[in-house]
Amino acid sequence: MGWTYLSREALARAKAQMDEESMGVRDEIGFLTIHQGYADRFFPGTSVLHTRARYAMFVPWLFEDLAGLTGPAAVRALRERERELAGRLKDARESQVIGGRVYPEPSSQPPSTVYWNALAVWGILRPRPDRRTISRAQAHRLLNSAGAATDDDGQPLLSLEPPFAPLPEQPDSWHSGSITLQLTTAEAMFLRERLAQLRRNGGHELSLLARLVRTEVAAPSAMWADETRAVAGSDQAPLVRAQQAASLAAVGRAVYDALLEHIVEADDKRESTIRHRIHLAAIVEEHGSVAAKLDVDALEADIGVLSSRMRTVLIATKAWIASRSENPGALFDVYAAAEARKGPRARLAPTPNGRARRLEWSSDEHGLAEPLHYRWEQVSTLLNDLANAK
Repeated sequence: MGWTYLSREALARAKAQMDEESMGVRDEIGFLTIHQGYADRFFPGTSVLHTRARYAMFVPWLFEDLAGLTGPAAVRALRERERELAGRLKDARESQVIGGRVYPEPSSQPPSTVYWNALAVWGILRPRPDRRTISRAQAHRLLNSAGAATDDDGQPLLSLEPPFAPLPEQPDSWHSGSITLQLTTAEAMFLRERLAQLRRNGGHELSLLARLVRTEVAAPSAMWADETRAVAGSDQAPLVRAQQAASLAAVGRAVYDALLEHIVEADDKRESTIRHRIHLAAIVEEHGSVAAKLDVDALEADIGVLSSRMRTVLIATKAWIASRSENPGALFDVYAAAEARKGPRARLAPTPNGRARRLEWSSDEHGLAEPLHYRWEQVSTLLNDLANAK
């Protein structure tokens, strides 16, 4: 017998990985690169962990409340305030509460973690003089004493400005009483002014998110809806390619699942359902024609160069769709090579490690393949929160 010690950071990484699995985020082959590329291009600062827009107010207010604290005391106080906030929002019967599922325990992914990058990208968290993002520890120190604040290397931060842009007033119920996730009109105006200025990939062109925010209406019915395309401007063609890539990724993920289901049955001699092989046929029927139109060179012009293995997967999958074959076996080598980047966690590998990983995999429990979503659900909620402010 022995003890195994895991650091707090290692535990957080393990928890995040489990959270991703529970949220249906799977990336055996590498399609997440395309998802992140287009999502960051269209919707800067957003995250799949975002829930409601008002957290972009809550986090700076929490920090301002704790002005005067630094170091471990500030970390402990913030952790407790975020835990209390989750409880108050649950009491108000809100349903998209960060940390609500584990309350009264503190969340491993609290609002200050989930929204920190968004605060920086959206211009609510001011940058350091060298344009780097202020860390949470630095924000505590700046709020405590701007003149004495130093960075993680002990160097003066130089800036005397507070870490956050001037915020809307806290509501009367901020410290006690009922608090909800609905934005006030003033808060929505504050957020809209910043989001409406977001540029694409750090350039001069407005992002799709900025264009949607400027309409000042609720979210379109879908990312591919006519209302979205109507305001997309120079992103109209990339938006079409993003839809084609989303469909091709759905086919690719279904191919992977079908291949895995087959080798569990044929090579490992274990019983397996055929639900993923049936689903592959349905996915090709629904998405194949759109997926086959993707121009991979144009996709790379949109989001950057892909790895050679990912590019090979896309091209081979398009060719397989065009062949109208019902057997994905011809794609095995290409998919196994792409999954090899996961090392000992690869499941298609004909090795003892691969067989061990397949023993952990259950066809019935594995979610069915779907198209990439590019965080549209989070963006829709953000747009609706802005439109429904009171």
